[in-house]
Amino acid sequence: MVLSKFLTQVHQAIDRVKEYIGLRETQAKPTRLSRVGLGLTGLFSVVAGLWLVAFGPNIIAMLALAVGLAGFGLFNLTFAFRKNLTLSRANQLSLVGNLVLFIWLYVVASKLLYVSYSTDTVVGTYMGILRVLQLQSPYGFSIKPLLDKFGFSPSFYTPGVDGSFDFHLAYPSLSFLSIVPFYLLGLHDVRDTVFIFHIMSILTIFALAPARLKSVSVLPFTLFSIVIAGSWTDSIWAFFLVLTTVLWYRHPKASWVSLGIAVAVKQIAIVIAPFLLLRLWKETPYQGLRSLTRSVGLMLSAFFLPNLPFIIYSPGSWWAAVVAPFLPNAPAQVPGGIGLSGFLLDLGIALPSSSFLVLMGGVSGILFYLYAKHYRGLNSIVFAFPILIFFFYYRSFPNYMAYWLFPLVLELCRLGGPNLRLAFTTRLPSIAWRPRTGTFLRILRQRLTPSVMVVLTLTVIFAGVSGAYITQASNPRTAIQINGVMDPDSIGSATKINVTVTNLLATPVQPIFFVKYSFLTYFWANNSTSPLNSGSASSYLISAPDALSAVPRGDQFHIVIYDKLTGQLLGESSSSKSDIPAPSLENPALKWWVLDPSVGTRVPFNWKLSLSNIDPVSSGITPLGVNGTSGVQMRLNYTSAGRGIVEGIALSQKVLLNATSVSIHLNQSLATDIASKTMFAASVTDGTHTLYFIFSDRATQQTITPYATNTTIIIPTQISTWNTIKLDPASIWTTQGWLTPTQVTLTLLLEASVVGVYNASVEEINPV
Repeated sequence: MVLSKFLTQVHQAIDRVKEYIGLRETQAKPTRLSRVGLGLTGLFSVVAGLWLVAFGPNIIAMLALAVGLAGFGLFNLTFAFRKNLTLSRANQLSLVGNLVLFIWLYVVASKLLYVSYSTDTVVGTYMGILRVLQLQSPYGFSIKPLLDKFGFSPSFYTPGVDGSFDFHLAYPSLSFLSIVPFYLLGLHDVRDTVFIFHIMSILTIFALAPARLKSVSVLPFTLFSIVIAGSWTDSIWAFFLVLTTVLWYRHPKASWVSLGIAVAVKQIAIVIAPFLLLRLWKETPYQGLRSLTRSVGLMLSAFFLPNLPFIIYSPGSWWAAVVAPFLPNAPAQVPGGIGLSGFLLDLGIALPSSSFLVLMGGVSGILFYLYAKHYRGLNSIVFAFPILIFFFYYRSFPNYMAYWLFPLVLELCRLGGPNLRLAFTTRLPSIAWRPRTGTFLRILRQRLTPSVMVVLTLTVIFAGVSGAYITQASNPRTAIQINGVMDPDSIGSATKINVTVTNLLATPVQPIFFVKYSFLTYFWANNSTSPLNSGSASSYLISAPDALSAVPRGDQFHIVIYDKLTGQLLGESSSSKSDIPAPSLENPALKWWVLDPSVGTRVPFNWKLSLSNIDPVSSGITPLGVNGTSGVQMRLNYTSAGRGIVEGIALSQKVLLNATSVSIHLNQSLATDIASKTMFAASVTDGTHTLYFIFSDRATQQTITPYATNTTIIIPTQISTWNTIKLDPASIWTTQGWLTPTQVTLTLLLEASVVGVYNASVEEINPV
């Protein structure tokens, strides 16, 4: 009896799995969308595999995986054109193909492109996990020590308009509590847990999409694996929004609980709540206010319950971190992103943050009005409304908009596309004015009044917002003049700008400078802390705090200025160009360092760090000098005894051949042994021919040993003392009779195959 029940349950589970992956449609013919979905899955896999083969590292395991992925993708691509293909088989291949592609992209991106964390959000989440495991509330603690540990520079920080940086955890408790169980199970990389939530969302969408749409339902999420590896954590709250849509009709109460959990992960999920309340009102008119009150109560309970321990433990810190930043009187952060604020800044139009909040509220009101009047036509795209709303937010970052696609795609698959014709042809209540008899006025009253109302509403909102700009233009607060753009350290980007500011206000101001050249706006330090009096003009030399905030050569940029005393916007400069000369060798003094996520450590800007067979904990590179601006030290701790493996550290840069004539100021503590490949050296290669310059303490004079495709030059040096070595690869290259390449790679390398600790330092590499 027990066995019979068990077998029955197993059979039912198998049936559910078959229904999930579409096995029941064994004879159904695939639709055109099904074939397109399978074909695109295969095409994306082929492209991803070929990309890694062409540009990835020459690691046998990676190349094997890349070839396997490309082969499987080619199989799916060709299978999509088979005449005897069934809908069931198309869905199966699409599911497997997408899962393999998503997992492959995440593994490759997290192991090659983004080895370490690269956003302050994921670092804050990590800090929250550590504090909870120590039975402490993370609110009130600074994440600055962890940012320094992971090698973050100021470009990764979140700046305020007063020039300060926010170093506190800014999200509700479930942003880190949802990851704690996985951390305890051994998943110590926060991104791994985020990726699990991402896969759960993908599987849910595929499961609930109609059979004819399954193969295309998950295609919009192909690149999300890469941004998760890049430390986007939004997949967690997106998963709970997917659950909200799944449970909406089956378990309405649980749906509102899921929405509350999503808000307890990230506050921006609350934006959808008014529209879902309106949907509930439309779908359950007989329950009225009671149903709305109960739903709001469930959502708020789901939000506050996981936050309650932290509210009790430290109410002030929790409020300051989770709620206060979203209040109207909160200190504003610097505008930017890919929405309207970013576009306006690129056009030289800087508006106060309050203007964008007004516009955001107006757009929300219009969307709410349209949804209320055209509920049936717009119901399936209700989750698209937040995308439009955040487009008008003054910090419209990509992740604020992209993750609404998860519930949106599921709703479109289940409810069908929007009926825009129904939405825009339905009559709305007209204005109660009585025209005189006449056909034209009667038609105007009955047919055009709704459109006129919408246009008038939009006109009022845009006029109000543009009024802020018109007022600013007619009554400017400052006059901004860019006098010069400089690159004193030859890093290939402008690190200093000379700008003159004239105060046109009646009160003193203290300018704070930001430079906008991408979708982000970066803080730049200035050389003055004195207020600028009314009517006065002063020149400022502003400096980039790190190389990532420096303006790349040839890029257009704007300077945005705020008043540190009041936080108000003072103005924005006209567009200017980073017109600096191209250096023959970038960052030759090795002064500017940035975090390279592909190796998980800080490296000299515009130099590529390559590690071969080493332990990154005990070996690597570090800056020289008190401030870390006086060169680089390479440290190689060889521990692979008896294995004959060569371990190495290399710094390289692609340059012109004539730019490799350099003077290197170096100090090596190792004794050169060419036989055991223990050496500090430089190389110049075009991929076919190579010049090796070996710095040897055993040599007494320079020797050149030519071969068919490479040449070795041994240069005498002294150990444990500073040496100035001049290299002239161009002349040796010409002497060998090799064709002059358009570009070569200049490399400094430290390698060994014998147990020991080896150090080499370089202060500068100056072109001569």
